[in-house]
Order: sequence, then C-alpha cells, then structure tokens
Amino acid sequence: MADRPAPTHAEHCRTLARAARSATLSTLARDPEGFPFGSLVTLAVDTLGRPLLFLSTLAEHTGNLLVKSEASILIAEPMGTHSEPLAVGRVTILGRCEAVPKDELPAVRETYLAQQPSAATYIDFSDFAFYRLEPSALRYVGGFGRMSWVTAEDYRAAT
Repeated sequence: MADRPAPTHAEHCRTLARAARSATLSTLARDPEGFPFGSLVTLAVDTLGRPLLFLSTLAEHTGNLLVKSEASILIAEPMGTHSEPLAVGRVTILGRCEAVPKDELPAVRETYLAQQPSAATYIDFSDFAFYRLEPSALRYVGGFGRMSWVTAEDYRAAT
C-alpha cells in the first residue's frame, strides 16, 4: 500500500466541520455592547464547507447578528475521544453570518434537513430563519503543538 500524505490542516478543518452536528456560535453582544456572546447551536455544512444555521428570531444571537454580522463558530471533536480534553481537534471559523437569500432557501433547507433530520419537527416554524457563515479565516488546533491559521481559499478547496 502506498504511503499517503498526511491530511492538511485545511482538510482536518473540513472533516471536523462535516462531522459536526452542534457548535458554539459567538456573536458580538448588543448589551453589554461589544462583548463576545457564545451560544450552542445546531448546524449543517454545505458543499463549500460553509456552516448553515437555523436560528430563532427570538434568540439573543440572532438579534446580535442583525446588528453586526461578524461571528465565529467553534467546532470541536466530541469530548471523550482523547484522555486529555485539550488534545481534541477543533476549528474556529470566522466570517460574516447573514440570512440566506430567498432564492437559495430550498437547497439550504434540503441540505440542513439531510444533516439535521430532527429539525423536521420545527422546520416550518415562522420564527426561525436560515443563516450562513461565509468563512474568511479559520484557526485549526489539532492538539498540542499542531495549530495554524487556514485561509478560506484552502478550506474551500479541501476535501
């Protein structure tokens, strides 16, 4: 069997994102203004690796995004996959998180439900909307001593 090259950090990021079903969404708080505000969210990932979120319009993070779209999403391997919690792989995806345009909603809905089938119970609620985070930079940490910044271009090109 031929030796395969080790996956790149961009490939690790794509793998983590594709496997994730939940993550921490961080937005910039309106009150108290400017502070980071973290929320547990469910997500799906499209073919370009962009996180798709189905957010309640009543949620604090949604109100924050409507004022400032800059956000990040922290995705981590499940705790318990390593004996040392800081050894789990993780990626923080930074970018603008904005409502999905209406003409893209059918495809986004299909992608989201394929990865989040339990969302079918509330997918038609009128107080929810789809948002997409467009990656502008990523920080990968693969455990102790394995970390780097990953460009959005390398992330999109990774498999």
